[in-house]
Amino acid sequence: MRRAAAVLLVLACALPACGRKGLPVAPQLVEPEAVENLAAIATPDGVRLSWLRPTRYTGGGRMNDLGGFEIERAPGEGPAPEFVKIGTVTLEDQQRFRKERRLEWVDKDVQSGERYRYRVTAVTLDRYRSAPAGPVSLRYGNPPSAPSAEPPSGDP
Repeated sequence: MRRAAAVLLVLACALPACGRKGLPVAPQLVEPEAVENLAAIATPDGVRLSWLRPTRYTGGGRMNDLGGFEIERAPGEGPAPEFVKIGTVTLEDQQRFRKERRLEWVDKDVQSGERYRYRVTAVTLDRYRSAPAGPVSLRYGNPPSAPSAEPPSGDP
């Protein structure tokens, strides 16, 4: 009898301490969806990227812990670009009712005439990452002009 009471006491103490009840979720179902509408335009300040923030996990649940975005760039020439992280956008609106939907970031480290490829990855506060969106590609500014030869003067 005493043993049964001890088991009941342990269960009564342990059950309320389990926290949120629910089925376990596979890690790939809590990754954010990829960003949408990634676009790049040339501006006088550099290449401005814009995109729409994801609102759901890949498993379909509503996302409230999006932490930010990682921006990667690769040279625009060649069949297998090597992307390198060049920037981040950190979000601080997780607790707000109305979250910023359209985001922008400017790459100021660009050279006129060069082609660039960009992609953006969403990252949660727990470091789960979306599939990268993109790449988007553009040539910044005017291509370098070739030196022009002086036209012949017609005088012998």
